[in-house]
Amino acid sequence: MSTVRSARRSVNISDEVLCRVAALAAQDVEGVVRLAGTHSLQDPLGRSVRIRNLGGAISVQVSLVISGGSRAVTVAKQVQQAVKQGIQDMTGVTAVHVNVEISGMEEDV
Repeated sequence: MSTVRSARRSVNISDEVLCRVAALAAQDVEGVVRLAGTHSLQDPLGRSVRIRNLGGAISVQVSLVISGGSRAVTVAKQVQQAVKQGIQDMTGVTAVHVNVEISGMEEDV
């Protein structure tokens, strides 16, 4: 749960809401085919977006599949920017790190 504080109030925003905002922002980037869950010991549920609270700011991990004709570095940078901006605009929370993991490539159908 992340807390956003203003001069008079504080608002709690659940990690699930932050994950959904990040997922929507990532999926809007050209070249992203879909989000991809990764199964590992750290994340046995295979979630495609993970949030870590850093005490007022957050770190985001996004796993995705890109289209075969896309440049991975370009798409990853655009996803980083979109996720940071989307979270800031929609929730007021600062994403200090956005790590993008490209899990695969496939052709758009």
